[in-house]
Amino acid sequence: MKTTGKKLLALLLSVLMLAAVLCGCGGQNSSSSPASDSSAAGPVDGTYTGTAEGFGGEVSVTVTIEGGAITAVDAAGDSETATIGGAALPELAQAILDAQSPDIDGVAGATVTSTAVMAAAKDALTQAGMSFEETAEPTGEDEEVTTDVLVIGMGASGTMAALSAAEAGAQVLGVESTGVLGGMGNAAQGMFAIGTSLQEERYGDDLGSDEEYWYEKIMDQGNQLANAQLVRTFVSEAKNTVEYLLDKGVNVYLSKTAQQIAHFDETIIYHRWNNADPFTYLGQSLEENGVEIRYNTTATSLLTDDSGAVTGAVCTKEDGSTLTVHAGSVIVATGSFAGNEEMMRETLGGKVYDTVSVIGGNDGSGLQMMYDVGAAKGKLLTMNHGVGTKTADITSEQLTLNTPVLWVNQLGQRFMNEDLLKDTVEFSSAVLAQGGYAFTIVDQATVDRWTDMTQENTGTWVHYWDRFGIVDENGDPTVYHAPIDPEVFAADFEALTASGDGKVCQTLDEVAEFIGCDPDTLKETVERYNTYVETGVDEEFFKSAESLVYAVSEAPYYVTKGYNAVLGALGGVDVTSELQVVDENMQPITGLYATGNNCSGISVAAYVNVEGVGLGFALTSGRLAGTHAAEAALAG
Repeated sequence: MKTTGKKLLALLLSVLMLAAVLCGCGGQNSSSSPASDSSAAGPVDGTYTGTAEGFGGEVSVTVTIEGGAITAVDAAGDSETATIGGAALPELAQAILDAQSPDIDGVAGATVTSTAVMAAAKDALTQAGMSFEETAEPTGEDEEVTTDVLVIGMGASGTMAALSAAEAGAQVLGVESTGVLGGMGNAAQGMFAIGTSLQEERYGDDLGSDEEYWYEKIMDQGNQLANAQLVRTFVSEAKNTVEYLLDKGVNVYLSKTAQQIAHFDETIIYHRWNNADPFTYLGQSLEENGVEIRYNTTATSLLTDDSGAVTGAVCTKEDGSTLTVHAGSVIVATGSFAGNEEMMRETLGGKVYDTVSVIGGNDGSGLQMMYDVGAAKGKLLTMNHGVGTKTADITSEQLTLNTPVLWVNQLGQRFMNEDLLKDTVEFSSAVLAQGGYAFTIVDQATVDRWTDMTQENTGTWVHYWDRFGIVDENGDPTVYHAPIDPEVFAADFEALTASGDGKVCQTLDEVAEFIGCDPDTLKETVERYNTYVETGVDEEFFKSAESLVYAVSEAPYYVTKGYNAVLGALGGVDVTSELQVVDENMQPITGLYATGNNCSGISVAAYVNVEGVGLGFALTSGRLAGTHAAEAALAG
């Protein structure tokens, strides 16, 4: 459920960006490409760079023209999801080179990145003197269909909803705005569950914790503001979701250890399925059960009858024509609103929004469709999930932002127990409370220790504990980090200095100037902290002695600015324990169900700090919503 920093943004941390695009209700995909028509004079030789807005940020394409022909194309997008859009960049660049045109086919599953690369290439080639004429949007035939259950969004929860509805005997139609099944589930890590057959195999009768424990843990984290019936249902039913997946051939396995240091002493509840290719098997089951999926089709509004019951949806197909679906039940499984700037600014606050790293996500139009038919607006939350720099490929931040060093806020004051880094959500939220960013300070002695390549490890834990190749005598990963090559570390700080997010300072006055704080305040903070390191007793925030390792006393000082990472968004509509959407009077809206991140009620006060809740609730709510929606449709 949680990981850390900028690397998170590129790995896990950036995966919820895919969730937004791979839900059924985001921005509509264009089915046409610009037709290029080079001018009579032809393009002018030279190197040109164009830009366009991609999935996570700006995408640039640099094109080299020699002898009137395109001889080189380079596509870059540091904020694109590493395993999806990032992986597609070189393929798209090569396709433009081969075609000698930006009019190419996009890469499946990376629609937004593909569109951005083509637009940026067009920008660059326009600078070179090529002209482009937009082709008219093709017009197809409008269509009207009837089904028992309509599922809007075929991501992780939507796939489960469609399958369980079909298995309950309903005729099911799914609409998906992209061409890919599974959404964020394709890159997900694992899910929460308690009481599974996998746990029984490991623990026998001595499970160590039960449904009561986890129910109370989730409710306590929400200060009892969560939907108790929904939480209770989820905790009880998650185990059945694991068994359901196993029955479908999905290779779910019980994690050997907890994924974060803070949870090492708890029963292992994290059931992993990464690299299990789940949607190959679930897709086969959908086909076997007769589920029809309309890809590249975007739902735009819900249909209602005179009583206010939801009776279907209006959708736009890839060719621009309209698909009207009449249904006995509708399940909205579109993800939440992280891609909607207005909603995110309202949730985070405008100033914080401008500083944090918001990965992105769905545009919230699925929620708006439900609001338009009277759905109650539930609690909106962001998924605070790590802290990182905004500079790509900074290896040093694995240590500077993920080990228990000194953290200070914009005032030069320490503001948390750095042991919070043992859990991504906790330290991410602590930084968010400081305005969305904070600073770490380490000295030369610390850097010398981290870059001593003769030692096996750096000598203390790192949050991202299982990613750096340090294993114990049994070959199991440990919490330790391998040393960093000194030249790499130095290059990283040159890059950070150039970006404005880091600096190597010769004095604490210079550090204070970089932070923008009072130098005396910072010096007092450092002096007090060094005393804690020396005595092994943190009198301020009670940091453990084992984490009081790195003093800040030997110049030069290395400062890293870390930004809160918002992995996605949660909530939007209130639902019953059967996932039926309710109105402001808490009355169920007939025919309307919601799943996954669309639902409020699990995470309320903050993103629930239980490993695997995000995916676990998506899959379980989808499975349950499908069954209940099918029963209602068939009974109606």
